[in-house]
Amino acid sequence: MVVALIAMGGSSCGSLSQSAAPPTAGRLTLKPCTVQGIPARCGIFVVPENRSKPNGRTIGLRVVVLPALLKPAASDAVTFLAGGPGDAVTDEPANLANGLIDLNEHHDVLLVDQRGTGQSAYDCTNPTKPLRSNTEKRNYVRNCLRAFGGDMNQYGTRTAMDDLDAVRAALGYPQLDVIGGSYGATAAQVYLKLHPSSVRTLVLEGATALDVPFFGRFAVNAQRALNQVAATCDSQPACRKAFPHWERQFGEIVKAWNAHPVKTRKGVMMTGNEFAGVVHVMLLDMNTAPSIPLVVSRAAKGDYAPLNQQGPGDLSPQGTQLMTWSIWCNEPWTGLDADPPWGTEFDSYTAAYIAEFRRGCTFFPKRAEPASLWTFPSSSTVPVLAIEGGADPQDPPTNLPDLKQHFPDSRIVTLTHIGHEFNFGISGVGCLDTMMLSVVERDTTKGLNTTLCNSAIVYPPIPLTG
Repeated sequence: MVVALIAMGGSSCGSLSQSAAPPTAGRLTLKPCTVQGIPARCGIFVVPENRSKPNGRTIGLRVVVLPALLKPAASDAVTFLAGGPGDAVTDEPANLANGLIDLNEHHDVLLVDQRGTGQSAYDCTNPTKPLRSNTEKRNYVRNCLRAFGGDMNQYGTRTAMDDLDAVRAALGYPQLDVIGGSYGATAAQVYLKLHPSSVRTLVLEGATALDVPFFGRFAVNAQRALNQVAATCDSQPACRKAFPHWERQFGEIVKAWNAHPVKTRKGVMMTGNEFAGVVHVMLLDMNTAPSIPLVVSRAAKGDYAPLNQQGPGDLSPQGTQLMTWSIWCNEPWTGLDADPPWGTEFDSYTAAYIAEFRRGCTFFPKRAEPASLWTFPSSSTVPVLAIEGGADPQDPPTNLPDLKQHFPDSRIVTLTHIGHEFNFGISGVGCLDTMMLSVVERDTTKGLNTTLCNSAIVYPPIPLTG
């Protein structure tokens, strides 16, 4: 790996102008197939890598359609856009068949791999030895791009959303009900900007508005989520007694370990920023966030067993997928120009995270992305349902500050205690599907029952030992 890279979990991204020339509907033949045990129809849709060079290099995009379970099927299809950036949505049919089962009753579910993911992904091979100098890193990336042979400037969100609309046209769907999660919510907003007449309804899960820089609020959002854990602990006498100083200890550990990294297990020296990265990853999921007071308090005493039960955090190497770098290094929604201070205990970690991106991006091609392209439309009649984790440390409801102004028919549903991962059981999956179905069937968010998930969310107990 060139540098410590990207956390693939989340993110978010007038106006983005209409495509100069709508994509010509290509030919797409789908054949019966079984994917992860799910009956489906599958095919490969071939698109030009560069639409201005229709006779040049092409890309084959995997397409999977989960046919409507019951007749009659609606003319509009439901499509889901995966996160990352870098996830392949056609790797998720089983999860989506379960999570969108109500929607799938009378709607086809259309899954299209974003260019540069899945079968069209290209990953640099791992270097044979550690890359120490910038020259070695630059040569490594140059050799990878040469072996790839394509034009990395064509692997951004906008070109991918043109691909999606070409697939829609080829399959004869007049409109799509678009659902996007995390980075997929960013892509969904871009699709609406580029192809507004193709969108019937829009559902955003764990989203940040196009014109809200992701890293610009990263530290503040993480601190807000940590404060929620602290408030929950303070409300429980046993937790407050067991961990009276853990919040202060967290900041002290970050500073002390940055000055003198600590050996947390054999072969692992951890900095304060890396420790904060572990805590940040724990905040993403309601099932791991309650363990933060225990992890911090034990670490402050030199007991790293609870810490070592967690993952490596998000300052660790994550991959060498070229499409991922093409997006992070070029698109304004990422907010890589953000600088401290932010006034939080996550400041140094966030600055280090941004610095890792910036270092990596110096070796990758640049493309023009006018800032005016990355904004909400001035006004849209498309119904928009935003489902946000109230304790999300990266894409909370506050990252959609002006949704109602731009989308009069919109609602934000805030899931209390939920982080970026919507992991709250089968009943939770069902209530989300029911809300989405209500919007899609009625073509409006008005009158939506936004309390359906309240009883499904049960905050796990805060462990006092472990």
